[in-house]
Amino acid sequence: MSTKSSLAHGPNFHLYSEAFHDGHVYLELEGAQFEVSNNRVMLSIPVPVWEVIRRCPGMTFDYADKTDAELRHHVEREVDERLKHCAEASYNANAATPLYGSIIYGSVDRQREDQIVSGIAYFNKIRTHQREVLQAITELERLNIVP
Repeated sequence: MSTKSSLAHGPNFHLYSEAFHDGHVYLELEGAQFEVSNNRVMLSIPVPVWEVIRRCPGMTFDYADKTDAELRHHVEREVDERLKHCAEASYNANAATPLYGSIIYGSVDRQREDQIVSGIAYFNKIRTHQREVLQAITELERLNIVP
């Protein structure tokens, strides 16, 4: 199972992100000119490829502007939906349902409030990361005077 998420691709390029490497995008070019020296790589990117790439967002910022109350509401909805699916699965014997959300919320057997606390901690980290990336983008734009 691949952890790559394609952002853009063509016959000789692939721009993608990796599921567990937030804050980075990766570019594979075939047949491209490049130079490599100590701590430096220079790629010659064809203009049509660049025009496609520059329109692709590197990540989403869905949680950056969420308040604590909005995050809690989101997590409560997710946990309640998860618990509902699990209860329904006991009738349907769906073994995969208890795994849904386990990375974020923990075991479905945990108390609802414990799952909510885990979810809030997870989404707080996501929100903080998204805010940091937005701040870095703003600073780079300021330094480069991007219109």
